[in-house]
Amino acid sequence: MSTEKSPNLVVFYGSQTGNAEWIAKNIHEEAIKRGFSSECYVLNEHDKTDLSKQKVLIFVTSSTGDGDPPDNSTKFFRYMRKIKSKTFLSHAKFTILGLGDTNYSNFNNTAKRLEKRLLEFGASPFYTKGLADDAVGLELVVDSWIANLWDHLAEICTQKQNGENGKGEIKENGKSEIKENGKSEIKENGKSEIKENGKNEIKENGKSEIKGNGKSEVEGNEKSEIKENGKSEGEGDGKGKSKSKSKEIGEIENPEGVISTVKNLSIKELEKHSSELGINGNKIILDLSELANSTQLTALPRVPIEHCKIIKSNKEKKNSFLPSFIITPNPIINAKLNAVRCLTRFDAIKKTLHLELDIKDHSEEIQFFPGDAFGIIAPNDNLLVQNILTALGINENESNQEISVEHIEKENALLRMMAEYTSDDQEKKTLLFLCSKQGVKQFNCLREQIPTLLDLLVTFPSCKPPVERLLDVLPAHQPRYYSIVNSPLVNREELHFAFNIIDYYTPTPYDVHKFGVCTPWLNKLSGNVTEMNIRTILTPPIINIPIFMKSNSTGFKIPSDLSKSLILIGPGTGVAPFVGFLQHREKQIIEKNQILESKKKQLLGETWLFYGCREKEKDFLYHQELEGFLQRGILKELLNLMRIRGSEIFELLSQKEAMIFVCGDAKGMAKDVNDALTDILVEHGKMQRPDALNLLVKWMGEKRYLRDLWA
Repeated sequence: MSTEKSPNLVVFYGSQTGNAEWIAKNIHEEAIKRGFSSECYVLNEHDKTDLSKQKVLIFVTSSTGDGDPPDNSTKFFRYMRKIKSKTFLSHAKFTILGLGDTNYSNFNNTAKRLEKRLLEFGASPFYTKGLADDAVGLELVVDSWIANLWDHLAEICTQKQNGENGKGEIKENGKSEIKENGKSEIKENGKSEIKENGKNEIKENGKSEIKGNGKSEVEGNEKSEIKENGKSEGEGDGKGKSKSKSKEIGEIENPEGVISTVKNLSIKELEKHSSELGINGNKIILDLSELANSTQLTALPRVPIEHCKIIKSNKEKKNSFLPSFIITPNPIINAKLNAVRCLTRFDAIKKTLHLELDIKDHSEEIQFFPGDAFGIIAPNDNLLVQNILTALGINENESNQEISVEHIEKENALLRMMAEYTSDDQEKKTLLFLCSKQGVKQFNCLREQIPTLLDLLVTFPSCKPPVERLLDVLPAHQPRYYSIVNSPLVNREELHFAFNIIDYYTPTPYDVHKFGVCTPWLNKLSGNVTEMNIRTILTPPIINIPIFMKSNSTGFKIPSDLSKSLILIGPGTGVAPFVGFLQHREKQIIEKNQILESKKKQLLGETWLFYGCREKEKDFLYHQELEGFLQRGILKELLNLMRIRGSEIFELLSQKEAMIFVCGDAKGMAKDVNDALTDILVEHGKMQRPDALNLLVKWMGEKRYLRDLWA
């Protein structure tokens, strides 16, 4: 490869929840500030640039599921599989930043897989890859990796002498000097100063001017539309955006009965509802004793770049449930909420619901199989949003704005931005302290309390950031995914799924009651039923749920070969997809006239299912269905523990080459199951432990050991 420096670099990202996207775009923007010529694309849009001609490549990618690539990178990996040339990228140098979670056994698998493929194509690394771990905090690796990137990049890429300080160099961290009078002054790169009142040019007439690319402006109470970089929706240059197969989301109207308006509730009802859901906001507990001893705060992140601006719009506000900026891998449809069944007793530790959605109007266009999932787009609680708007000082007229938003930031960037708009000096110092190297311990305490935006605004009441700045830094609202319970061979006009109602308490000593977003919403829509195993058909008004399909690309699907033996492991709601597996297999057996007649029993593989529950009488999910499969011979065994039947499991694996399917929680369950399988191979197969572990990895590669996991 030539030693001549490359005139430009390309940053690619694969992102499921937005973290990798933000980091990639931050690298891209910082590179431009430092004088590099840079482009940024989502991996699925790799064809917007010619890979065969690019000499410097930076990849930022997360992993999803059990080490799978993000949805917006799957096309790229399919493209890479088709390339046969071993010198396809021999001209290129690359580096990779991977975002993973050690709660999953295939930690940072996408980044490792990408690195292997790039090396196979002849590319060479110019900087050691970074593997960040969300279990301990992505920033521990990400921040230092980015800080050290620039020197390596300068060695191989042309850098113009037009950086912010005239030398193409930018200091990594701002410093905040805490003066004797208790007021803080923040300087970044020698030019950014925060005034004592913490406001950014708030004019006397009440109009605020927020300088973003030199144009951002907000006026009065006029209805407005938020756009980005001065371009209206759909006008962008396409860089860094992932294409969506979905139709115009704005066409989907607000489902009748889904969102109650605040106007229809009395003050007492509002207060009661807010109190029940904990949406009045909770003050965050912080120990600021270290701040009192700090004279200087270091390692402050940059003030996040402004991307959104508000301009006047003459458009009428659509009665739309979904914002137009939501991107989905498949078209969004309205599914009717048809029926509900509570799968747990009233005194169970967790409440689990089984819901049935009617997709009759879309059954011709939708194909699904057991093992597939679908996403639900749930709203934030309407009263929570109203409370946030009130805390920000936004009136009712201003709350009816159409918005378009793309950029995503990370937690300490949010706090850093909030400091810019905090008028109380002590509150501002606290926010800066939390962003600094000195405040890492208290920042971690803040994270443990899982604060909402409202909690932050309640804790720092003088903070009044403009809405567009919040849209710059808040993470995108993510769909919630659920495994499909039913088989299309039984009913292709419905989707069934199960879920636990998410509510929990933050760790001691905080003990704040927290709630999920989607599951309490679904519980409320379905009538908050509590009677166990009673199917309730929901009567009008019709309630529509916006969903989209997500087929399983990992092979987590029941084989069509009925002679295959199956070991299904699904504690808790992990058992849900296996109900669909068993429905599917039973229907296939009936269709092939193989209903457990003595002459044909040998044609059927054995199916063993291991479930998990705390108390059978309270939370044995789908026990009626599973007992029925057992009685009809579709299930050979229905068990709660694996190790006590270790010898028989080993025989299934070694003699009958059984397939293993595991579904459930990645943090504890997946590791426990893997350990149990390893112990069985060691004890009954007389194997050394490393050999047993390697065999399980081999089976994963052969799609014989398949897992569908969530964090």
